[in-house]
Amino acid sequence: MKKTEKLLNDLAGEIDPHIETISKFLENLKETDKPLSIFSTTSFIPKIESLRIGIFELAKAEEYYSLNILFRSSIEQFLKFQYLWMKTVENSNDEIGIDYWVFGGQQEKIDYAKALSQTYKMLGISSIKSALETLQGLGIISNESSASQIKKRTEQFTYKSMTFYISERINKGESLPILNAVLPRYSELSSCVHGGPESAFTFSENGINEAIEFSTFASLYTRYLSWVLMAQYEKDIFPACGIVKKYLDKYLKSSCAT
Repeated sequence: MKKTEKLLNDLAGEIDPHIETISKFLENLKETDKPLSIFSTTSFIPKIESLRIGIFELAKAEEYYSLNILFRSSIEQFLKFQYLWMKTVENSNDEIGIDYWVFGGQQEKIDYAKALSQTYKMLGISSIKSALETLQGLGIISNESSASQIKKRTEQFTYKSMTFYISERINKGESLPILNAVLPRYSELSSCVHGGPESAFTFSENGINEAIEFSTFASLYTRYLSWVLMAQYEKDIFPACGIVKKYLDKYLKSSCAT
């Protein structure tokens, strides 16, 4: 793990001169034809890197139960990033970004309002309005949005739907390194997240190494694909893509060797 941390530190140092160019591009996303889609994919860079840092720190502390929970989250977030990225590249418009950011945000607000409503009912407080109507009344969700419309636009982001979509692309010859190997682990690690009985048997040295390797790959690959997408609009970002690709290849080569 020390070698991996050194590799990532070396990458950070080499990338640093290019961060300003990337930041300026993000500040002017509205000038592109897919602002929400690009922003949505880019938003996964800090989230996936944060999960990687957490996994590394928990591995050092030998706190493996929490590590497995972060591992599962890392798999799901990378899968969602990959889905968003593929859709962004495939689409000729900003539809996937709108679905994820606008309708996805509305669905999260509805789910939260429903949870609050359920809590109020337990306390003996009832409301004659639905969660959606309440949010529309507060101006949080547009009156033009219906519950069925929001659900239809966001159900594509379920684990099952995204996996099916990506699997189809893999069968057509598109390569997704490492992802195939860890997808079954997502279901297995569900027991850790939900406190199931099988969670007592999910600890192994191989599993810990797998979490470290995948989280590192996910962090590097997310950065690489996000910046490749940006570089289609701003050619000055291409050098940063080349640097990340160099370190990604170096990591995969060393990982395969071990």
